[in-house]
Amino acid sequence: MKKIDKARNLILKGIALHLKGVPLKKINTYYNLNFEKYSFKEKDISFVNYFTSISVRNRGIIEFILKKYIRKKFPKSGNEVKAGIIFGVSQILFSKVPTYASVNSTVNLFVGKIQKWRNFANAVLRKIIEDEIKIRSAIKNNLYYTVPEWLYLDWKRQFGEYNTHKLLKIYQEEPCLDIRVKNRLNFWVKELNGIRVGKSTVRINHKGKIEDLKGFKEGQWWVQDIASQIPVILMGNIKNKIILDLCASPGGKTAQMLNEGALVKAVDISKNRVKKLKKNIERIKLFKNLEIEVCDLMKFKSNLKFDFVLLDAPCTGTGTFRKNPDVVWIKNKNDVIRNSEAQKKFLLKALSYLKKEGTLIYSNCSLQYEEGENIISELCNSKEIYIDKIL
Repeated sequence: MKKIDKARNLILKGIALHLKGVPLKKINTYYNLNFEKYSFKEKDISFVNYFTSISVRNRGIIEFILKKYIRKKFPKSGNEVKAGIIFGVSQILFSKVPTYASVNSTVNLFVGKIQKWRNFANAVLRKIIEDEIKIRSAIKNNLYYTVPEWLYLDWKRQFGEYNTHKLLKIYQEEPCLDIRVKNRLNFWVKELNGIRVGKSTVRINHKGKIEDLKGFKEGQWWVQDIASQIPVILMGNIKNKIILDLCASPGGKTAQMLNEGALVKAVDISKNRVKKLKKNIERIKLFKNLEIEVCDLMKFKSNLKFDFVLLDAPCTGTGTFRKNPDVVWIKNKNDVIRNSEAQKKFLLKALSYLKKEGTLIYSNCSLQYEEGENIISELCNSKEIYIDKIL
């Protein structure tokens, strides 16, 4: 089997795993094992990552299309059949791969236990090519199929139809990479061939290995989306301030606070996540004023009171949908409710660690009001606390 065939076969396996609810992070781990095992070239690695991403990112639209062409039910092994067809459609509609190559290369993946579906897949893909103009017109005006119905309705209720459609258009775009530098911003803008965002961030378009970028091995920067930097920026001058960082891993905000001269106590429940945090902070050489503890937040004890408490609470992560396009498919309304209840408990616990005039920064990466605005309103109504206005 040729390398590119191995690449396409790996994509089919990856999409099938996604359809089973496996997170992309775990799929990427599976990919990396195969990349190493079969000595994939860089272009083939890029090919696998790109088509997995666009297939997942456009899954809702593709499934909307397929409902028009597929009436029969897939068998128990149907995830691979469906995955193969999704991969084929993503090439036809969302890439520059020639249509004949999209069909032929996809159909050639239907071997072994899914071989009997080869003619079926061929017929579906060729029909989609035949109706391509009509399909493109239909999906242009039906963005609400981009994400699961429950999420679309939630966002529509919260933000209105117009803003929800703006969100869905953003979801279809590949994200840039934001790099937070320790210092010398203008220098790193040139070195990394990026653009300046804010006072400390370089934004670049990069699809390869992060480790290959200039300055990584020297610990001159770390990857951190500009939005995730806002909670620490809001603290203002934190030099020599004592800060409790709860649910701290993977450590982007921890690094940010240390770089600004704060004394940080980082707490996280997961040994593996703390190991990753420690590795990240050691790489960027900011470990001096950091103390780390592996502990359940609800069991954490401290006689020390803190100037700031940062609670970056566990959530569904729906606000990261560009970076993690699978998040809209692997989370559901029950996850929102469960996280909401947990966050209420975490917030009350976090308040107990503050100095009398201290500040609690509560953040997460969810767009759901139940994991943000609603919790804050409820907390303010039950406790003698007030919200600092930032705008």
